[in-house]
Amino acid sequence: MNAQARPPRIGDLPDEDLMTLIAQGIVAEPVAELFRRHNRALFNFIAWSCQGDRDEAEDICQKTWLKLMRCANYQPSAAFRTFLYQIARNTLLDARKSIYARHEALDGSEEYIPDDDLTPEAELGLQQNLHRVHRALMNLPVLQREVVVLRFFSELTLEEIAALVDAGFETVKSRLRYAFAHLRRELEQAE
Repeated sequence: MNAQARPPRIGDLPDEDLMTLIAQGIVAEPVAELFRRHNRALFNFIAWSCQGDRDEAEDICQKTWLKLMRCANYQPSAAFRTFLYQIARNTLLDARKSIYARHEALDGSEEYIPDDDLTPEAELGLQQNLHRVHRALMNLPVLQREVVVLRFFSELTLEEIAALVDAGFETVKSRLRYAFAHLRRELEQAE
């Protein structure tokens, strides 16, 4: 029996192969699959970087995916996630430059509290804790906050973060260590 090999399904292809298809002009299905795989973590990174401004985060996330779709010069020299987050990071930096050029200030953030069966006292305690953690994260120096968000909200490895922020592996580890020390001090003071 001569079994013919089926072409691989889009969902079975690794990220780098999907991105190669996009660079070749085959866009719709590969982007949809990459979006399914990475959008939640990408949005978390962008939202934290936008200091909780959901509208700005959605806008930057959308611009990131549009830039990815138009990318015709992709070379799989780095992991796809590193490539995607570099696009997002550059888009964030461009947005910041635009904001500063217009002399606009960013205002506070919305807090999301899960809707479950919490008592009013427990919900208030949770809201206060979330507010303290959010404030502590926002008080971190930008480079430290960036590595914390990339590591724990976007789930990038230390190696991926080092490649993304163009810093050494040990530098990324140091930024995380300093960030945790800073967060610990800040949260202890808030109690």
